[in-house]
Amino acid sequence: MKSPKIKWIVLLVKAIVSVGLLIILIRYIQPARLQATLREAKFIYLIFAGLLMPFNLLAQVLRWRLLASTEVSNIPLSRYWFSLLGGFTFGLITPGRMGEIGRVFLLKAPSRLRLAGLHIMDKLFFVGAVALLGPLMLFLMPGFSQNLPGNLRIGIGVIVSLLPLLYFYLAFDLRPLKSLLLGVQLTFPAKPRILELLRAFEGLKSRHCLGAVGLTAIQFLIVLTQFQLTTLAFQPVKWIYAAHTYWAVLFVKTILPISLGSLGIGEWASVSFYQHYGIAEQNAFSASLLLFGMNVLLPGLLGLIAILHARTNAIVQIIASESEEAA
Repeated sequence: MKSPKIKWIVLLVKAIVSVGLLIILIRYIQPARLQATLREAKFIYLIFAGLLMPFNLLAQVLRWRLLASTEVSNIPLSRYWFSLLGGFTFGLITPGRMGEIGRVFLLKAPSRLRLAGLHIMDKLFFVGAVALLGPLMLFLMPGFSQNLPGNLRIGIGVIVSLLPLLYFYLAFDLRPLKSLLLGVQLTFPAKPRILELLRAFEGLKSRHCLGAVGLTAIQFLIVLTQFQLTTLAFQPVKWIYAAHTYWAVLFVKTILPISLGSLGIGEWASVSFYQHYGIAEQNAFSASLLLFGMNVLLPGLLGLIAILHARTNAIVQIIASESEEAA
């Protein structure tokens, strides 16, 4: 386990990477071009993109509740909102937003280890889709496959085309998961914490997976539409081009968790990939940065407010209780 000092060093390095990448991109694009782009933006598209943000979060809340309800019940939807937003806050300061697992501490459950297991499953529905469909998105990017050697192009094309099928197979068929659980139990019989973590998956049924896949599809549809809208504020772009680009961007952010909240990595990837569809660097950078603000930074700040409000209420209740006892 990392010491607190090492964790702070890692956090500092991630922050330096984020800031460094943003500075390099801004210098490459030129601040004057960015300023001109923002002055000429069509803000109606940014408003529409912002209005979709609550629906993006709602899809994530409903998926989290669907899976967590197999472990805990009778929790109001508002608590799941609080848990999700609090997780965003923790995720802002961790690489790859791994800190989002902190959401499990904001719900009352018989076993937080089992709840953590369900959180991992929740993230896998989204990250798995990004990871297994991302290679195909890169392969189909204009100019990518054409630069591959001819004897490799067909083989790589077949492999990346089969990966999405693997996602749907693993998402809907629980037998591989249960076989994995059995194998872990046999391999680590003396590791109760690992077994407790994995035991959370035993309550999952096919209907839970079907619902989670459906909500994940809705989340993707919203996020990809948001990216198109933020781009339209600066330059016309077809939805299919924006969706293709941002799915590839999400893949790069997933495999390169080297900055805080993937800030900087996403902007670099957006600029690089969007160029293939004729989108100017300053427009790609602005669209990606604005989407980060809408879908990551703003929910994280809302989560921070919710956490501080909850702590304040708890302190007030303690003081009130002690005052009653004194009286």
